Amino acid sequence: MSGNFSSDSLMNFLNTTYSILIEPFLKLFNVSQKDLTYGRAFLPYSPTEQIVRSSPYLYSEYRLPFSFNGAKDSFIHYQIWYLPTAKVQRNADVLYVHGLNDYGGRFSENCIPILEAGFRVIALDLPGFGRSSGLHAYVTDWQDFIKATKLVVDHVNEKNAEENCQRKLILFGGSLGGLIIIDYSIKHPNTFDFLCIQCPLIHVANQSRPSKFAEIVAKLIGNSPLGRLPLVAAHRGKSSSDPKVIERFLSDPQTYHGNLRVATGLTLLYATEWIQTKLGEVRKPFFVQHGLCDRVTLCDGTKDLFAQAQTPEDQKTMLLYEQCEHDMFRDPLAGERVLNDFINRLIQTAK
Repeated sequence: MSGNFSSDSLMNFLNTTYSILIEPFLKLFNVSQKDLTYGRAFLPYSPTEQIVRSSPYLYSEYRLPFSFNGAKDSFIHYQIWYLPTAKVQRNADVLYVHGLNDYGGRFSENCIPILEAGFRVIALDLPGFGRSSGLHAYVTDWQDFIKATKLVVDHVNEKNAEENCQRKLILFGGSLGGLIIIDYSIKHPNTFDFLCIQCPLIHVANQSRPSKFAEIVAKLIGNSPLGRLPLVAAHRGKSSSDPKVIERFLSDPQTYHGNLRVATGLTLLYATEWIQTKLGEVRKPFFVQHGLCDRVTLCDGTKDLFAQAQTPEDQKTMLLYEQCEHDMFRDPLAGERVLNDFINRLIQTAK
């Protein structure tokens, strides 16, 4: 046990040293990272990804050129999953935007009932996550998340137009993904039809917010190579009280297991402060869910969204769940009800 711990610790130390000190120095001499995903693109697909990439399901995947953190030839990766044998075929796509430290493919653990309900599911990897380019969980510009989402939305709409197929587009995001699609809806309201939001990152729970001292340090070093430094634990381990949920997350090599990087934390801090002043500009129809036992994001943010959004009253719905934590679909007490409510809302929207 101690040998494994020492080996893992040494590897983490070497990776951190390389990303903070060596790689920025090499960039000064135009020596670029050869594998822009830092090995993530070569990891095997998860067991549930392999299921939705096999018969009777159909899948496709794309790499779209995307300028990110100054790297040449960087890209955004996304997958599409579909069940042609579903009893009812809905003329609607569900585009999933994942949360912090996650990746789009992990939605395969929850999306099979959605595929069986006749929807096509699109799962993108945000820049710096999954099989998309970028140092893992390192983001310096919030707009990269919005631009990446827009890139995939446009590509999906273009492919549908080429096939003379008019499909509704439903954006779905939880936590960080929820914040992204709320922001996206303000900037690009005419590119999609409906928002499904879970536990959006509007107000951070006290248990997950870095200390004031950490925020001060982050503001001092965030724009330097030290911005890559994994500084604070943030919400790690607080998304669920079920040890099996945490264990599955930590055993997945595609998820990010380190501390929150300085620049990423600073980027998210500024984004949450900005969105708190812009909720009144949300006008698209939406459905939002939040657990009342969430230790990562506060329900106050969801309540503010519902109260301030200019969406007509009959086009917005908020559901709050007792004894439900942050990882809502995987919640041992409320997860099944959360998923059923979610699918029922999708079906209503697709009509």
